Amino acid sequence: MKNWLILTALGAILAAGGCGLDKEKGILMAAGSYGDLAVVVSHPDLLPVADRFVAQFVTEKIFVIKPEPDFKVDIFGPDRFDHAKGYKNVLLLVALGKGGGVEKAARREISQETWERLTAGGGGVVQTKDPWSTYQHLVVAASRDRNNLGSILSRNNEKIREIFEESNRERILRRNRYDGLNTNLVNACMDRLGFFLEIPGEYQQNQLEPDGFPGIEMMRQRPSRGITVTWQDTPDPAGMLEDRDRLIAMREQMGRRMHSEEILPQTFAWSTVEFDDRSFRKLEGAWSSNRFDGGGAFWSYFLADEKRGRVWCIDLLVYAPGMDKMPMFRRMEAVVSTFSTERPQR
Repeated sequence: MKNWLILTALGAILAAGGCGLDKEKGILMAAGSYGDLAVVVSHPDLLPVADRFVAQFVTEKIFVIKPEPDFKVDIFGPDRFDHAKGYKNVLLLVALGKGGGVEKAARREISQETWERLTAGGGGVVQTKDPWSTYQHLVVAASRDRNNLGSILSRNNEKIREIFEESNRERILRRNRYDGLNTNLVNACMDRLGFFLEIPGEYQQNQLEPDGFPGIEMMRQRPSRGITVTWQDTPDPAGMLEDRDRLIAMREQMGRRMHSEEILPQTFAWSTVEFDDRSFRKLEGAWSSNRFDGGGAFWSYFLADEKRGRVWCIDLLVYAPGMDKMPMFRRMEAVVSTFSTERPQR
């Protein structure tokens, strides 16, 4: 059984079924980046609909001065459907009732009951995991009317983005677990430092409380990527989380003490992100090294810990000149989503 979700033209959400995670050894793994998206139309008449969707869907992130798209999208006609089957993310745009290989493929991936509910209404959006390869996610948007399909896509643009991004995190973590976590480091962080984090096996401890500073840095190379966790005790964690100046000062101090770097205020961008039941303040910006002529981008996540009376900072940074940064930050952000001050019960 597969996992289904329908977003109808009215916005109602329906679900049925379930899926295990035991396919890793059974079928081919999807290639490419978790930011790669194949959009396939079931009929050439839908190509303008696909173009409008992509123009609205793709946004850009600024890494220091270089913009990068959050998703790299390729659009395929029905005659090139097989090219799309190897992408990690696939969106099928289906003109219901016109037939063809794409519509047949969509129907094969959807239960009879779900397909009947989809076709009986005004169209909608369905998702499922691992349709043709492991670590792959499929979304089907369908309608009998081209204009209505365009409206469905426009109204659900952000929801479709959330579907792919949430699935990306789940698949990245799933692959990390399959490849193997650094369990010794995971356990040490929980037992000694009081936090849980699913640390991929490629990351090794680089620094631990240097000169008494409260922090641990974990690194992997080729290219250089770092995950640094620091903490600051305070009688009012919730209040500190709302004080941007204090959070910036916390990040500045960590940068100087552990990385010999400065952060650049003109690059700062703030947001709030939610992972399960935890709300983080997120600061994106750029750093410049005091050790060498170079710098890069960082993302910092701040979390209030009322039980311990402290604020945590989980910082991500990359030094990869000439390389795209978004794929690396996406993978590291998935790791941040596992951060907890309690050991998960599995």
